[in-house]
Amino acid sequence: EALRREAPRARLEVHPLSPTFDYEQALADGHLDVVIGNWPQPPERMHLSLLLEDELVCVMGRRHPLATAELTLERYLAAPHVVPARYSMAQRGVVETFLASRRLSRDARVVVPYFEVAPHLLAGSDLLFTTARHFAEHFARQLPLTVKALPIEFPTMRFYQLWHERSHQQASHRWLRALLTRAAQRLKPRDEGPAR
Repeated sequence: EALRREAPRARLEVHPLSPTFDYEQALADGHLDVVIGNWPQPPERMHLSLLLEDELVCVMGRRHPLATAELTLERYLAAPHVVPARYSMAQRGVVETFLASRRLSRDARVVVPYFEVAPHLLAGSDLLFTTARHFAEHFARQLPLTVKALPIEFPTMRFYQLWHERSHQQASHRWLRALLTRAAQRLKPRDEGPAR
């Protein structure tokens, strides 16, 4: 909405990340302007800013047996999970990185290429999905889903925007980064302050 209002002649192309796509090179070559992701350790060679920080929660269909039962660590790990596909060869996702650091693993039964697919698979299935609260609650307002606290304290999920030195001082690029920052701040619950 803000992009169309503030820059109606601008073109926006959204590209998915994947393990075979070198987003750092694409930023360096000018093929991409900004990359948004939630790396456990964002690349140090890039400029970055934190867009949003959110707690992780567990999402399931309202009729899932765990929707009304206690979600213990053992039940969480044993249940089949929907997981996002890796988008970096160098790093695992936030959840897998955390679990591996504690020598734990979950039953990653269904792998999806896009986060937005996962909630649609939950309603009538025995699958669980671990994601950021703002994302979970958005879909729980649209689909018959239950959002529950996780049985183990995960680190917060941090969403960053990355960009290359080549565009760091460009006025148009600074405008785009500010636009993305404002959009991310609108995702935060009203009682929280701005993103850090």
